Amino acid sequence: MNPTLDGEKKTSLQIWPNVQDNIVIATLNSAPSLSVDGFARLLCKNGGRANKTHVSALRNALIQLYRGAAQKRLTARAAARQIRSAQQALSSFVKALEHLNNVGPPRQRGLQSAFGSPVDDFKGTDESNEFHLLCRQLRLDAIPLMLRLSRAIDAETAKPKATKSGERKKRLRILVEALVDWWTVVTGKLPAPCVYAKRLEGYPAMVIDRQGEFIALARALFCEIDQFKVSEVTSTVTNVHEDYLKRAKTATKPAH
Repeated sequence: MNPTLDGEKKTSLQIWPNVQDNIVIATLNSAPSLSVDGFARLLCKNGGRANKTHVSALRNALIQLYRGAAQKRLTARAAARQIRSAQQALSSFVKALEHLNNVGPPRQRGLQSAFGSPVDDFKGTDESNEFHLLCRQLRLDAIPLMLRLSRAIDAETAKPKATKSGERKKRLRILVEALVDWWTVVTGKLPAPCVYAKRLEGYPAMVIDRQGEFIALARALFCEIDQFKVSEVTSTVTNVHEDYLKRAKTATKPAH
């Protein structure tokens, strides 16, 4: 059974900045058999058996998940360090324009340069030369770039921060959150991982592993098709689940 998504062939050529996203999408689109195919049963009603249609629907959902996550990362607010660097560049732009302006004679700087050489410059102390004309043109060429950069910074800082620290969310975190959203819609429940711990006498219990159907799906997708480690996926799933529980608890807490 080859669950290639015929309807996805044309749009699957879209290229995302992260090459790994493109590889995963291509694999989901064309691989003859994958471990994630077994989870097509989630789309069956009344415990029915999954068929080619269910597998294709599952893969299409996962492709859309990857695309949505890639788009979210692409348009999300830039990291704080990126904005700081752009602001420093803007400051350098302003200084560069000032220096280029100062290349000209005193009476041919700023707005005065629009009127050309002064008519009373009998001694030629304020006349222009080739070097000044070149620097003036460079200044005129640079002004639109500076304005574009300024507008870009304003637009970026107007976006909401992804985290309190101003740093961008990691790729795996966004993918897991997207998978959780899909899972809750399909199954109607949170992906609560089962904790397997070992208790030694006199010591606190030590978590050995976390298991469950959602973790199995996440590992099949993010470890076998993508390139994340099992420990990374397990840790991220746990963190996302705990955050969902905290938000749910806060939402249901009565107001005083």
